[in-house]
Amino acid sequence: MPLSSPNRISSVRRLLPLIRLEWKALAGATVLLLLGSAAALAYPQGMRVIVDGALSSRDTGRIRFAALLMGGLAVFQGLAVAGRAYLFALAGERGVRRVRQRLFDALLVQEVGFFDGQRTGDLTSRLSSDTASLQGLLSSQLSMALRNGVQVVGGLVLLVFTSAKLTGVMLLVVPAVAIGAVFYGRKIRALSKQYQDALADAGHAAEESISAIRTVRAFAAEPAEMARYGVAIDASYELARIRVRAGSFFMGAASAAVYAALAVVLGYGGSLVAAGELTAGALTAFLVYTMLIAMGLGTLADIWAEAMRGLGAAERVFDLSERVPEMPVSGGRRLSTVSGRLTYQGVRFRYPTRPEVEVLQGVDLSVEPGQVVALVGPSGGGKSTMGALLSRLYDPTAGRLLLDGTDLRDLDPSWLRRLVGVVSQEPVLFSTSIAENVRYGRPEATDDEVRDALRSANALAFVESFPDGLATKVGERGQQLSGGQKQRIAIARALLKDPRILLLDEATSALDAESEALVQDALTRLMRGRTSVVIAHRLSTVIGADRVVVVDGGVVAESGTHAELLARGGVYARLVDRQVLRG
Repeated sequence: MPLSSPNRISSVRRLLPLIRLEWKALAGATVLLLLGSAAALAYPQGMRVIVDGALSSRDTGRIRFAALLMGGLAVFQGLAVAGRAYLFALAGERGVRRVRQRLFDALLVQEVGFFDGQRTGDLTSRLSSDTASLQGLLSSQLSMALRNGVQVVGGLVLLVFTSAKLTGVMLLVVPAVAIGAVFYGRKIRALSKQYQDALADAGHAAEESISAIRTVRAFAAEPAEMARYGVAIDASYELARIRVRAGSFFMGAASAAVYAALAVVLGYGGSLVAAGELTAGALTAFLVYTMLIAMGLGTLADIWAEAMRGLGAAERVFDLSERVPEMPVSGGRRLSTVSGRLTYQGVRFRYPTRPEVEVLQGVDLSVEPGQVVALVGPSGGGKSTMGALLSRLYDPTAGRLLLDGTDLRDLDPSWLRRLVGVVSQEPVLFSTSIAENVRYGRPEATDDEVRDALRSANALAFVESFPDGLATKVGERGQQLSGGQKQRIAIARALLKDPRILLLDEATSALDAESEALVQDALTRLMRGRTSVVIAHRLSTVIGADRVVVVDGGVVAESGTHAELLARGGVYARLVDRQVLRG
């Protein structure tokens, strides 16, 4: 990609705020860099004095003084290099910490529809490998680029000072190496971006297999998962192989050109020494400067390639961290009082990842304050989608959903979600303690309040049977607990939150009959005086509802009490007859 590429310029411009935040450390590192480079460039002059002194004047005192001066320069340069490396690395670490935090914060506030179209492995790859590439760009690459740039420029100035004729010969090779570096960097940048994408695909395949290891083991699918990961990692390897091949050819060509130029310089310089136009010490210094410039150019070419990789990663990181969510997590009205009246008015909805399928096709429904409404119907009819809209995980594509007459889109989403208690069909627990999971919606709750919630959810007995009690770690996604235990912890979490509106998506589905009766009794007490929407497949849940709403094909097909709908002999009665609603 050419140097004037808008994408590259944009990436560099996005990096500037990070660099400005670390200006003190970077300024100090730059001063040390200049001092260290000056010491390195002065070093060959000591060699010049020693060689000329040995061959002509044989002044041993001058030779010893030059040697001592070179030793002092070496110590000074070492200290400057250490300080420079420390300050640049520190600035890079702090910068990448800010980038990672900013990226994670930006990801967490994206709308749910955004995550529907993303893979978890891709997003975690942005947080890990892409930010690591960015870290190198902010620290080591910046440091090395400046150091070698100063080394090349300073060396060229001193070459001209030493011998203008030899400098002209040496410079014949520089344009070829510089042009090659530009084309090499362009190719490497494109390959690196493809490589990062392929690596993210491999990471996604690995994450899926490991997180679902019980399913993999149950189906004896280890060979298939190994093969799937192998295909993904082979794709990334192929891109890496192409990148390495391009780099190898370029470095080989650059090295050959540099050494060929050195041979020409040495031959021509030798003739100048023989003709008396140049001293042996000056030729020695010239050769050292030439080697310094050659190494500097080679390193700059390598840094250029690494910088292109870093800029490719930076584009991906900044694109995500600067993305504006379509639905904010906060901001909007907060009602002074909430009675809990819910109204669906002609609600239509299509998932962002499946815009061709209209899941809800004009739902009209009113739920009065304190009423318990059971949503029933065949799978895929739209029941869970209605619940997701209630929590404002999505907004309707048409129509309105109202709380006490106010469109949910006008309300503060965070405030709204604190009003709604949710227990889903497949509860997700975090890999922390039982107490921390129960407190998730109310962090300030005391241990006694946590125990009361667990007791009401019929979970306290099994929690206290664990050696660590409330401090028991539940494992990733709660895998150390049974399905019924996880469900009861999730119910306790909703109980402790004490919400104004309840959304229960098959909240008792994983419980045995005895536990279900106890938890259902607790939920009945909790629902008293609160607006409750219950997505249900069990008659025991449906019968106790104030109203049963049959959702079929994205519309409300029937509405009434359990007895009324059975007597009507419609969709609901057929669901009961076919045991779609189980006793």
